[in-house]
Amino acid sequence: MVGGLGWHVVAIVSGLAGVWVLAIRAWVPDSPYWLAERGRHSEAAAVLRRLGADVPEGTVFTSGDRTERAGRTGDLFRGRLLRLTLQMLVVNFTFNWGYWGLQTWLPTLLQDKGLSMSASLGFVALSAVFMIRGYVSASLLTSRYGRKKVFLPYAGLAAVSGVAFAYAGSPAEMYIANFALSFFCLGAWGVWNTWNGEFYPTPLRATGYAWATAAQLGATALAPSTVGFLLARGSPRPSSTWAPTRRATSPAVS
Repeated sequence: MVGGLGWHVVAIVSGLAGVWVLAIRAWVPDSPYWLAERGRHSEAAAVLRRLGADVPEGTVFTSGDRTERAGRTGDLFRGRLLRLTLQMLVVNFTFNWGYWGLQTWLPTLLQDKGLSMSASLGFVALSAVFMIRGYVSASLLTSRYGRKKVFLPYAGLAAVSGVAFAYAGSPAEMYIANFALSFFCLGAWGVWNTWNGEFYPTPLRATGYAWATAAQLGATALAPSTVGFLLARGSPRPSSTWAPTRRATSPAVS
């Protein structure tokens, strides 16, 4: 139960968020390159006009000679790209591992600290508010300072916030640390996910991004079950909680 609502209601409302894909389909146009390649020149021109380009009516697009072959998976692991690819896979895997390993079990961990289920889920919901602000702030700063100058500080502060959350000694410290973790982690993640596609030359860009996504999905699949297994095996738990306790009183002496 969350706020008096059964889990069925919560699940249905959460599922309705998927309807947003219809809005994306209606508002986001197809690539003008893709449209032109399929002979849909008027639609390609209309998209370019929406983006501010001055394209005369009746324009017919032509594609240049493509002598460069499409990239192959093996090219990601050859020469100077090998080191880049390995680093990229490690960062993508650990990023998702750390996030989903914590977030999936966060309500359970908070209950171990003495919070009720409703309070724990409310805590997670408040964290999401800070996630959105992290995305937006990182986006605005990136447009001004560039990817690296934003990603590295956000990732570093997310790591510091994670350590602070792990060692929080009071509810106030826990809230502040987790909100900071949500803000900086998701801000860094937003920059990183966009940056993934720019590490490789154009013929390998889609292939490299696909491998980055595969590393993320692998971590997303493994982290929740692995952390759950460790918790079930009796990983160390705090010896005390923050829940209010009833003070014992001594019997009255007459």
